Amino acid sequence: MPERSAREFAQAWQEVLAARELDRLPEFLRPDCVHEYPQSGERFVGIANIRGVFENYPGGLGTQVMGSLRVADHETPWAMAPNFTLIRMTGSGDSYTSAVRARYPDGTDWYIVSMIELKDGLMSHATMFFAPVFEAPDWRRPFAEPGAGT
Repeated sequence: MPERSAREFAQAWQEVLAARELDRLPEFLRPDCVHEYPQSGERFVGIANIRGVFENYPGGLGTQVMGSLRVADHETPWAMAPNFTLIRMTGSGDSYTSAVRARYPDGTDWYIVSMIELKDGLMSHATMFFAPVFEAPDWRRPFAEPGAGT
């Protein structure tokens, strides 16, 4: 497998998921890869279990229709499925963090923050946090300015 940067890995990973090319997971995941969801206390170990999560995702993973997006402070255009919008990506070497806004099949919008670790060009560990979009409480409005996601 050719060497690829974390950014190249992230783009190709998203394209594989959007295309539902789950037979290609071994090109991206180490056999002992771990995905952790701290909010629910779940831990998925190995390609078969991670694939099971993707295959059984209610409503599917989205469509293969792609659009381009420019990431702030970067010259490289990114392509992502329309139900996933990359907000920010940081990191270097074999470690990166991404923030994505996702439209779930039920029509709700969520933010997903993923902390990804690569080893020998393959994902070895991912910790993911999921949070729905919500209205700001009235008590904070006098102190707030428009910000992320607006």
